[in-house]
Amino acid sequence: MPTKDNRPSNEPTIENKKALNRRDFVKTGVAAGLGSGALLKSAEAQAQVPASGPQQTVWHYEADVVIAGGGCAGLTAAIRAVDLGASVLVVDQNFDLGGRMLHSAARMSLGGGDPVQQRDIRGESDREGFITVDPIEDPEELDDDVELLFTDLTDWSVVDPKGQAPYRYNERELARTWAENCPATRQFLIDNYVRFSRVAGTHGGGGLSRARLATCFLMLGDVTDIKAGTITAEDAGVADRERSSAFAPVRMNNASRMVGPNAVANGAALSRSLEFSAREKGVEFLLHRRFDEIVREQPVAGRVLGLKAHYSPRHHPETGELLESLWQDGNIDERRETVNIRARKAVILASGGHAGNPEVRSMFYPALRDPCFPTSGRALLGSGGQDGSALIAGLRIGANLAGMQQNLSYFTTFHISTRLGTRDAYTGMMPGHPTFGFRGSAGFNVGRSGFEEFIAVNQVGKRFFNEVRLPARPGPSAYPGDRGAPGRGLDHTPVDWRNCRKEWVREMYNYDHGVHAALALNEGSEPPDYFSGPIWAVFDQDAVDRNGWELRYPYVSDNGYFFQADTIEGLAEQIRAGNEFQRVPLRYLSETVATWNGYVESGADPEFEREVDAPMNRIGTAPFYALSIMVIWHDSYGGLRVNGRQQVVAMQGQVIPGLYAGGEAVGGFNKHGLGKGHVHGYIAGTHAVEEPSL
Repeated sequence: MPTKDNRPSNEPTIENKKALNRRDFVKTGVAAGLGSGALLKSAEAQAQVPASGPQQTVWHYEADVVIAGGGCAGLTAAIRAVDLGASVLVVDQNFDLGGRMLHSAARMSLGGGDPVQQRDIRGESDREGFITVDPIEDPEELDDDVELLFTDLTDWSVVDPKGQAPYRYNERELARTWAENCPATRQFLIDNYVRFSRVAGTHGGGGLSRARLATCFLMLGDVTDIKAGTITAEDAGVADRERSSAFAPVRMNNASRMVGPNAVANGAALSRSLEFSAREKGVEFLLHRRFDEIVREQPVAGRVLGLKAHYSPRHHPETGELLESLWQDGNIDERRETVNIRARKAVILASGGHAGNPEVRSMFYPALRDPCFPTSGRALLGSGGQDGSALIAGLRIGANLAGMQQNLSYFTTFHISTRLGTRDAYTGMMPGHPTFGFRGSAGFNVGRSGFEEFIAVNQVGKRFFNEVRLPARPGPSAYPGDRGAPGRGLDHTPVDWRNCRKEWVREMYNYDHGVHAALALNEGSEPPDYFSGPIWAVFDQDAVDRNGWELRYPYVSDNGYFFQADTIEGLAEQIRAGNEFQRVPLRYLSETVATWNGYVESGADPEFEREVDAPMNRIGTAPFYALSIMVIWHDSYGGLRVNGRQQVVAMQGQVIPGLYAGGEAVGGFNKHGLGKGHVHGYIAGTHAVEEPSL
């Protein structure tokens, strides 16, 4: 397998020239104005710019297909394009590949009668014989075809004036081509070292009436070998429950129920497998490099010529050393401030969504302008993750948008995590991964029951909601029956609102949710910056003793998201001084705690009626504690408008020549999960190579 010191036999190439990593760069003494085989001399590059194009552009690198983003859509598109004979250069703002895919659970719903469904219908194992458990779903539940999948994605008729089923806004062309390419994409992933468990249920709620969900896995072994499908306990993060690894930033999960003994699963099984294949097949990578601009022949007309990208180094927060990717094969060490990258055939935008950009997300939800609420995976991806770069760059050259309203119509968009006391509340990353220092603590997961043990206060120290209901988000629109899905996958009547639980739909769109209550509060802020500040869980030592909580490193730390003091007044002062986003004093905290204790004495909570939901306990025994409560914007829905070939569409409705996009960078198709991005990448990579060469 590729390692820092061991290249695979298939060398990464562009135009049959060897790519240079940092060691080669130094060893050969190549000047700063030169680079890998993807590099062009300035005079030569200028000569190749069309007369109608940007006359001053000096191209530093070129490839047939240039991809912005090395996540699920980007890596899939890269491998697909290479398989079809193109040279590929991937640009990614982070120091490592995988994006949010790397820290995911790698639960992927495809469908349409794909190879994994067919395998389980026949009761077969995988080709290596790793799967030793029987199929989990009945054959009739797995029986599927493209037409049924397309119907599930589009025929979601909820005749209810108070409901807005999110699938109503999906563009049919996108749904159709996605469904048609699902089987081929699943096979493509299998052919590139991705291993899938037995199918077990569905993912993402609604719109998938048949079981299609399979999880990516590896097998515990003596060595980590992608081709053999094995991983060591150390790399999987299971050797020590409080240590992560560079291979798998988030500890892998036991997958024995869906595979067999010694199987482990999460995003590393998917991401590292695809990365291995991409490097083995010769894809080249410019990491630490954020793309800023799409270069087009005319500002809003003509063909897309390439990208501009600036240097975005990430350094270890403790040592200051430049962070490096797990594997180095195919990496180009380029440290100029800005480089221009020419795409002979096409550019593919796969740089993720806009959830990490407070200004962009506030266009659709003004309360989320405040940066104190990060996107999922902030520590792993850094400040540039999910920054809306594709959306912003696309708008500059005349691209259209689609599905932006879906940000607020889909239940997974944002929620309150039960993991408290950390700036990155979505994942369970532990010390051991080089980015752990950016989160400072793993977070203390109290679970839903833990919300019974504290009061939640806003930035000035006032309660704002029934605490027990804060993490409880209504489920998706769902079919009647077990787990919201038809018992056999056949109980779906087209154009019949009874396919959906009407009461769930009402809750989904009209319930006074804790997230909205939290974000709507800007008390204490001053004009014109009416910000929504941090949220705090406040409790005492008695709560710690009742639950046996271990408030210790690595779960909590002195990083501004966990505080303790001998008095409530002292706790308020510590929060004000210690949290970077706490811009106003918690002037009401003492009063709020006293009022709460009075409610406990009387047995009633007249403000938020908590007494009907959970026990009420006094907050009176020192020391007193505060843990941060995070609102997480998980997915981006809405983005660049594309057609069924993943070509980006302009404001006037025509295709922008040479420009493709996929994954969370696009809108109009709001299916939740990794399956969306992988199919988009497969389609984009297929068609990008068909573009005429410049």
